[in-house]
This record gives sequence, C-alpha cells and structure tokens, in this order.
Amino acid sequence: MKIAVVGDPARRNSTDRDGGGHYGLADLSGALVRRGHEVRIQSAAGSIPVDIPDLRNSTDLMPAIGEIARHLENVWGRDRPDVVHCHGWVYGMAAQLAAKRSPLPTVQTFHELSSTARRHRGPGAASETAVKLETLLARNATAVTVACHDDMHELIRLGCARAKITVLAPGVEVDDGTPDEIVGRDAGGPCRLVAVARDFSTGHGLGDVLRMLPSLGDARLVLVATDGDTGGEAAGLRAMADQRRIGDRVELICGADQAGVAALFRTADVVVSPSRYEPSTEILLHAMACGAPIVAVAHGGANDAVVDDVTGILAPPGDLPALNRALRAALSQTVLRQGMGLAGRSRARSRYSWDVVAADAEAAYATAVSRHAATTGQPI
Repeated sequence: MKIAVVGDPARRNSTDRDGGGHYGLADLSGALVRRGHEVRIQSAAGSIPVDIPDLRNSTDLMPAIGEIARHLENVWGRDRPDVVHCHGWVYGMAAQLAAKRSPLPTVQTFHELSSTARRHRGPGAASETAVKLETLLARNATAVTVACHDDMHELIRLGCARAKITVLAPGVEVDDGTPDEIVGRDAGGPCRLVAVARDFSTGHGLGDVLRMLPSLGDARLVLVATDGDTGGEAAGLRAMADQRRIGDRVELICGADQAGVAALFRTADVVVSPSRYEPSTEILLHAMACGAPIVAVAHGGANDAVVDDVTGILAPPGDLPALNRALRAALSQTVLRQGMGLAGRSRARSRYSWDVVAADAEAAYATAVSRHAATTGQPI
C-alpha cells in the first residue's frame, strides 16, 4: 500500500494539538515500511514549503491550510497514494481539501479530543472552536483513529459512526534489560515515587500527589511536568512542600525529554499518573517498558494500557482517597511492585511494539479504502 502521512514528525508539546506533531510518527512510518508498505511523510518541517503560524490561534490557520492543500494536491497529482493519514487540525483540514479534489480516502488521527479535555480539565483546556473543528474533521474523514477507547465513545457521542473509528495507541521500544534488573531494583531505603503529567496545573493532579506525600511513609517524590512549567505553578508547589515540611523529600523537574523521563522510570519504585484526564498511553507505556509498576486514575489511556492489579493499580476518577490507598499499597509491598513491573514490561513488548501498532494502523487504512470504494464506486 502507498501511504501519504501528513503531519510533523518532530515532537511538539502535547498541548500543541493543532500542529499535528507526534514524536512517534516517524517510528510508525518505519514500522509500516518494514511491513512492506511505501510511506511518504509530508510536513512543513519537510516536503511542504509552508511556515505554519501560531497554531493555538484558530484564526491564523486558514492561509496555511489553503497553501498546504494546494501543495498536497500537486504532489498527489504526480504520485497518487492509496490512502492519506492526517495528524492535527492544520494538516487534517488541508489534506481533506486536497483529497476531496483527487479524490482519496483519508484517515484522521486525534491524539487528544478537545471536548473530553474541556469536560475533565475545564474550559481552559481547549476552545469551543477546537471542538467544532475536530467534530467537522471526524465527520468528513473516511476513517478516524483516536488515542483511547474513552475518546472513541466521545466521537460516537459527537455523531461519528463507530464503524469508521479505530483506537491507535502509540508504540514503545522495550530495551534489553533483564527481569533480574527489575527484581533487583529495590536496594533498600526510602521508596522513590515518580509522578508525571503534562504540566503542574491543577487539572493534571501533581499537586494532589504532593499533598498525599506525608501519608506515604518516608517516600521520596519526583514531580515531572513533561511540557515544562507552562503556567508558573512550580513555585506554588515548592512553597506547598516547604509549608508541609516535606521540601527535602520533593524534587520538581520541568520539561523533561523522553530520555530524561526514561532514566527516572528506571529508578522509580512506583510511577503515578494522577491527571484528571489523559487520553494518551505514551507516558504509561514508557514507564511499563522500563519495568516500573503503575498507579493511575482509571480513565483514558490508563484504562487501555494498565491491567488493574496485574501491571498496576487503577483508582476511580475523582476519588483521591482511593488513589492514596493505591499508592500506599504499592509502596508497602516489594513483591507486588516487582511482579507488576515484570508484567507491565511484558505487556508493553507484546501489545505495544511499533510492529503491532503498525498492524492496527493497517486496519484503519483498510477501513478507509473500503469505505471510499463503496462511496465512490472506485475499485479497491
């Protein structure tokens, strides 16, 4: 199959949903090539000669969309793909315009839905315009992929047909570490708890874990914001730790990259994902690949990636006492942590390798090609 991937392979902040950036886009493309497909990545960082403006402001999008669409139409006129895989609003809208003129089947990927972000993290998490754009993109795409089953149900609620939706998680590379290294991780002394989220804002729950620390024995806590201190909340969390006299047990890390986060996971006794809503499985899969047991809020990506009481412990959404109990249980039982770490690493390798994820992507492409053929009467 000849696949046109329209998106930015360079990693952006996870809050920059408009740009179509996804760190695994190149990894997915490589896995598809290994499976015998021909893949062409087209982006403003590569083959599309367009400077995309401030993608958080929807009023700035239209000029870039038109220019990208014209470029894609010209490229596909010379080298026609079998299917187009779009990432993000800008690329999605431009690719749908170009594909409609060709015509070509399109697969639209949403790494996060604005409607679920607004519901769980408040109106400031995304705009109403974003919700409308995503709804329009989903309805007009030939097929759609989302990050988790919760987002699939949300798209159905917004009017997207279930038959055209595929859940497409990111893949993960599992290193060659041995089970003995995971079992031997506990070297005595205080447990090391790594709490990770996109940023330090209230909706992502890192402050909730900080407030729980006095009840977690002598555990040390590392609070990690992968997108950095986007709103200046780090100083408030540091002050909170000092007021509770636990400042010497708390470390804050802003804007850790993938390698830095992986290094933290390899030394963590427990990794906790406390966000009030997180559709992506990306961080959890990296923790599992490093052999870390998981404690997470049971929604979004965590519901898909974590097997409760096997690879980690899930707490009901909004139930902070239950999250606290889950952390105490995990931190107090060495054998439980070791077993969950081993099971999580095995699950990451068997279910979320890039070759497995590429097979899931193939299913979405096949759906798009079949639906397109049925609609247009063109042969498959």
